[in-house]
Amino acid sequence: MSKTLEKLKSGILETFPEIGDVPISPEMQLGEIPEWDSIAAVNLQTYLRENFGIDVQLDFLNNETTLADIAEFIEKSAALKQRLS
Repeated sequence: MSKTLEKLKSGILETFPEIGDVPISPEMQLGEIPEWDSIAAVNLQTYLRENFGIDVQLDFLNNETTLADIAEFIEKSAALKQRLS
């Protein structure tokens, strides 16, 4: 598992303590997070901005989006920022 995915997994557990014993894997869809709703999406959006320095559109953070999808977005955004600087 990549460092990005590990950090994302930790952030999911921190941001959503109600996740409890639900197994977290790269294939986990956001809709599998207990009580996932639009407020949860905003909370995750804020976590991503504060911890990875990226802005993610809320429509990207839908029920079918996986943690692997988010990690890939983070890594591509970081690579693009690096190339542009």
